[in-house]
Amino acid sequence: MIAVNFSANGRPWRVTPIHAERAKKEHVPPVRGPGLLFTSIDAELRFLAMDEDIVPTADDLKCWSEADLAALLKLAKPLEP
Repeated sequence: MIAVNFSANGRPWRVTPIHAERAKKEHVPPVRGPGLLFTSIDAELRFLAMDEDIVPTADDLKCWSEADLAALLKLAKPLEP
């Protein structure tokens, strides 16, 4: 799984792009389609649903600033395990 690490408000996070094919596979907790899966160092999970055609790749995310990634994190909804 390809992911990008970043920090938001002093807290480490990892963001993983989930494309349509990967969304069909089992995730814990389940995701309901393409988007960005955020995981904190203390196992908080958030998901930002997106249309498949706008889900960035991990290479794209590596070029984004921490402020940009933190802004997306704020839009993401909590997931329950």
